[in-house]
Amino acid sequence: MSHISKIDTKIKDLRFLKKACEALQMGCIEAAEGQTLSLCGYGKGEEIEGCIMEIKTGSKYSIGIRKTGQNYEFVADWWAIETFTGQKQEDLLNKITRQYAYETVLDKVRNMGYSVVDETQDLQQNLKLTVRRWK
Repeated sequence: MSHISKIDTKIKDLRFLKKACEALQMGCIEAAEGQTLSLCGYGKGEEIEGCIMEIKTGSKYSIGIRKTGQNYEFVADWWAIETFTGQKQEDLLNKITRQYAYETVLDKVRNMGYSVVDETQDLQQNLKLTVRRWK
């Protein structure tokens, strides 16, 4: 029985996904241009094919990234990842997509000429950025 499932996301730019992985200290490997990667699933001979990026999870089971139209999707053997790392799918994806959003916002405000002067996080883990632009 396959444990592999795909999760559609609003990831649109791999540059920020790579930055998010670096910030979270999760290794990532990008396929060479025009190539794809195959990742292993838990079942015998089970493979996740057509990935353009691999995100390391701390076990031999990784998260694959596939292009779907204008966006990307996460695909993985989530059962194996949770079993061998203790990380739940929802928690892991929330952590990655939250950091992706942060990297995207930082890039946008910097491109608009702003700099971050303060960052605070409340108990619900909402992040507040204070930015300033000098004229």
